[in-house]
Amino acid sequence: MSGRTSIGFDRRVEAEWLNAIALQVAAGLKGSELRTFAFELMDGVVAGGTKHGTAAQKTVTVLTRTWANVNPEVIGLRDRAVELFPSLPADERMALHWSMALAGYRFFGDVAGLCGRMLELQGDLNLAQVTRRLRESWGERSTMNRATQRVVRSMVQWGGLADTKSKGMYTQIPRKVPVQADIAEVLVEALLIHEGKGIPMDQAVRHSALFPFNLKLQAHHLRQSPRFEVHRQGLDIDVVSLAKVPAP
Repeated sequence: MSGRTSIGFDRRVEAEWLNAIALQVAAGLKGSELRTFAFELMDGVVAGGTKHGTAAQKTVTVLTRTWANVNPEVIGLRDRAVELFPSLPADERMALHWSMALAGYRFFGDVAGLCGRMLELQGDLNLAQVTRRLRESWGERSTMNRATQRVVRSMVQWGGLADTKSKGMYTQIPRKVPVQADIAEVLVEALLIHEGKGIPMDQAVRHSALFPFNLKLQAHHLRQSPRFEVHRQGLDIDVVSLAKVPAP
């Protein structure tokens, strides 16, 4: 995963748009044909048309980078998510969108982690406080306020966060989304890509960046998967990490 250089995820992105892109990727659409589809999807919805630097063009870039033009370390995860996606209900589709954004955009993952920690400590979160904390690791950027707001508003639109009556204040959704083992494994793999290191199993399934979800996952699920390595640390701590890719 690259360092904190490019924010990347700087648009408000609706679940319906991501659903459409993911289904097209699952159907085999890619490259220029996928971008054409994405621009048609944005027509009349986001301003700017196909011109470079417009809101529509930037939104299309986020959509296609999330589900199609992914980083090399995310390709395997994307392929598994695409295979699962068409048959899932809306809440589990949201879990896959979350996974792809978490693995593909360090900024999204950092926002999610901060939101989850604040919700756990305070029961709600303040957008200004999230932005202030992000500046400690990302530095002063002219786009920081807007980008943070757009990520959070995307989370709300997907159903992962809830609005409150106070502007700039958000709270946990009423009930965490239960996620069964196959989708939970995708979330954990995305988390490990984001973190770039192994994590104790109990921390992984309750990680702050996965705050909207209740992962129904046990260590034996991960031990049986070729995508993970689980080893015992001390007397009773299972640490999960990504399996090492064998040399060609």
